[in-house]
Amino acid sequence: MHEVPIAAEGKLRTFAEAGMISPADFHLARRMTARDEHEDALLAFALATRELRHGSVCLPLAEAPLLKAGLDAEEGAEQPESALEWPDPASWHDVVAASAAVADGGPFTFVDGRLYLTRFHRQERAVARALARRRELPLDEGFTVLPGGGDPDEQQDRAVAAALRHRTSVITGGPGTGKTTTVVRIINSLGRRRPVSAALAAPTGKAARQLDEAVGAHLEPGAVSELHSGTLHRILGKRVRGTDATYHAGNPLPYDVVVVDETSMVSLEHMASLLEAVGPDTRLVLVGDPHQLRSVEAGAVLADIVANPSLLQLGSVVELRTNRRSQPDITALADAIDAGDTKGALEVIDGATAITWHDFDGHSIAGQPLFRSDVVGTARAVVTAAGAGDARAALDAMNRHRVLCAHRVGHYGVQGWARAARDVIAAELPEYGMARHYVGQPLLLTQNTETFSNGDVAVIVARDGELVAAIDQGREPTLVPPVLLDDASDLHAMTIHKAQGGQYDTVSVVLPPPGSPLATRELVYTAVTRARTGLRIYGSREAFAEAVATPVRRASGLAVSS
Repeated sequence: MHEVPIAAEGKLRTFAEAGMISPADFHLARRMTARDEHEDALLAFALATRELRHGSVCLPLAEAPLLKAGLDAEEGAEQPESALEWPDPASWHDVVAASAAVADGGPFTFVDGRLYLTRFHRQERAVARALARRRELPLDEGFTVLPGGGDPDEQQDRAVAAALRHRTSVITGGPGTGKTTTVVRIINSLGRRRPVSAALAAPTGKAARQLDEAVGAHLEPGAVSELHSGTLHRILGKRVRGTDATYHAGNPLPYDVVVVDETSMVSLEHMASLLEAVGPDTRLVLVGDPHQLRSVEAGAVLADIVANPSLLQLGSVVELRTNRRSQPDITALADAIDAGDTKGALEVIDGATAITWHDFDGHSIAGQPLFRSDVVGTARAVVTAAGAGDARAALDAMNRHRVLCAHRVGHYGVQGWARAARDVIAAELPEYGMARHYVGQPLLLTQNTETFSNGDVAVIVARDGELVAAIDQGREPTLVPPVLLDDASDLHAMTIHKAQGGQYDTVSVVLPPPGSPLATRELVYTAVTRARTGLRIYGSREAFAEAVATPVRRASGLAVSS
């Protein structure tokens, strides 16, 4: 039974009981509207706030009956069908349009059939205007595209040329397609004319460090006059908590080129701040994979730009398609999933040597023999290196295998699979997990500080007779007392969302059950593309087919504006 607001009556109560709106949606909508608001208008406002929580910038009113119930269900249990009586489309449109809540200055904006919270409509328009201004900037001619160091790659050559010619460019592609190599070539090519000042940014600290390491080590001497890297927050000069930024329209970023990696994870709000802060003389290169899961906040700007290339100059969006890193079976499966080809994806799985299928119905996790072998083998390698005091080797060993789940709790979630992994390992390795901190303990950091970022990983190692926590922050891990990481969680499994930007030798993907609202194409694609050489899939074929056939709904006006 879904939680129902006590004050909800009539149609609103029916929709709350069906799991279509939460108490938070109901109360927020009611707080922002008049007491005598028509119940159909109030329903639309509650649904708009619900959609915002789940990543959509707006609610296309005509598409509301397509929404799925139960998006807050953590267990992922199949949601019962509920026959809901939706308002008549024409009269619903008229009722919403007539509401005082959508008048100028009101909390909601209703335009072209799309219902927004006004703040997000303003951000979307700000992004559209900024992209339109940059679309009118003159092309840069005369740059020489420096060749790559490996085999010729026409797609990379086109991506480098696009970034040199256009003030705003987008480079897309999955893991292993050479996005980082392309960024290196762009900066080196720009630096041949004169040394450039560059900023390398990403939504998370981990992704920012990976970009800095991968790019900085391969820049030609003299190509850059200065190189800054960090999270998008840091590059813009934003505080961890707060909205004010050092750099904005009145004080633009002081760089010749700004590169943003993992752009699929950048929300509408952060993209609006970035575009406001990028002046006309600064080159902006957006890099990412639009087929991955999007930001946990509202907006999917990278996917919108790819869907609507008229937002940028012709030829400024280039896709890299040749995968040189992942095992061919895994690449073929990812391609089939991305195309929504369920039959083709299952055929790849059945014929692959690097992919194994394991039927799982929510019971007996520890009874899966390959799961036991994977987690115990990885733990042995981590404990051995950690016991020898080799932090780097212990952290590398953690990447041999990773369990990825859609849900956080329940038999299909991180909670259940992590507990099973700890139990299996403890049965094989004496003293494993017997203390608050122990040698080889894998940790996932969940807070941002001046030293580390939410999403960083760490391992407890033995050094000079004491335990220290080694945080993975480059070739030389950062060592801190374990007590500083008391808020961290054990890393025996993690959500697919948290795994974005990472890659592991072997990945065990735990599919959500049939009927789960989290079963989407982007979720399965993201999970599969975390694997380099081996992939295990635990779940039902029904759930897999359902996910591949279900693209994420992320509504916005950017994808259709010109």
